[in-house]
Amino acid sequence: MEDKELLLLDMLSLVNEEMDIDAIEARLVNIVSEVFSFDRVGLFFVKHQKEILQGKLCKGFEPGTISSIEIPVAEEFPFTRPLVMGIPLRSTEIEADVFTRKMGLTNFAIIPLVNQKRISCWRLKNCQATDCPAYGKHGLRCWLVRDAKCCDRSESTVADKSELCEICPVFKSHNTNAIEGILLVDNSQSGRPIEEKTISILSVIAHAVGIAINNSKAYSHALRAAIHDDLTGLHNRRYFNERLMDEVERAKRYKSDISLLLCDIDFFKNVNDTFGHPVGDKVLIRIGKIFRNRLRKTDIVARYGGEEFMVILLNTEKDQAFDIAEDLRLTVADSPLPGKEKVKVSISIGIATLGVDAGTFEGLINSADKALYCAKSRGRNRVYMT
Repeated sequence: MEDKELLLLDMLSLVNEEMDIDAIEARLVNIVSEVFSFDRVGLFFVKHQKEILQGKLCKGFEPGTISSIEIPVAEEFPFTRPLVMGIPLRSTEIEADVFTRKMGLTNFAIIPLVNQKRISCWRLKNCQATDCPAYGKHGLRCWLVRDAKCCDRSESTVADKSELCEICPVFKSHNTNAIEGILLVDNSQSGRPIEEKTISILSVIAHAVGIAINNSKAYSHALRAAIHDDLTGLHNRRYFNERLMDEVERAKRYKSDISLLLCDIDFFKNVNDTFGHPVGDKVLIRIGKIFRNRLRKTDIVARYGGEEFMVILLNTEKDQAFDIAEDLRLTVADSPLPGKEKVKVSISIGIATLGVDAGTFEGLINSADKALYCAKSRGRNRVYMT
């Protein structure tokens, strides 16, 4: 087996196994550059919500050339046409614009990274052209093979084929959500032609990569949902407990400090009873934002129960933990909920420190809970530590 075939198999196996989007994209650019020896290769991804095509990775371009490019997904920018067509385009089909000139592109092709499985063109169109090379094939598309026949005739020119694709039901939905990005391959410097066969191979690979990226996004979303609270976006109790157990063991091994904060919203039931649960939810969201903004990046914060929040303070002694807790308490008290109700709440916080108040995961939580009870029994809106 040739080295080129081995590299392509490596690429296809990677996209089926790898869940890291950055790793998939970097490998795609490297392998395409190595296997096909293009002058330059670039990768762009779609920001679907902003409707922008953003440059990301490249080989052969000057540093910053690709990553600095943002192209609005609009009809007047031919470079984004594959996003709505879903088919590869060659430089002969694209008129020069500000972006192609900026990148110095004259002899290139653009291949979309399609993220959805497509129905075969002959099935979708109920095609009767049984002598078409794409007919009866599940992995091929009409634009991947030479001499494809559409509307019962062969395309005699590139313009004819492009015109047919514009009205084809396979592509005319113009759904940019079906595209993760585009692969740019360029031979403008050497002038070497980019063969149809090469574009067909790259299209198959790009389709596999597009699906792999989409799967990776789905996995990331599922993972995030599994460890985060839906309402506040903070970590949930299950993740927090697992993380605390790990950090306690690590602290014991390396003799480092850990303090725990257990926080409770004072009289939260009264907020729900007086203003309603939607306002109560806004209070929880607001406090979650305060915790994220006021705590350090190394701190781990979770919504531990209905109105309870828990914080792991790494490398933090008890006196430092008290200062952090007091800052949180004062910030919450001074931050009424926006709106006509001007709802104000306070929090009570209990502190426990590993090696001082407890020596285990369970003991640390129990000690923090006892400290919180003391804070509440002494009038609430206060921080307590033993």
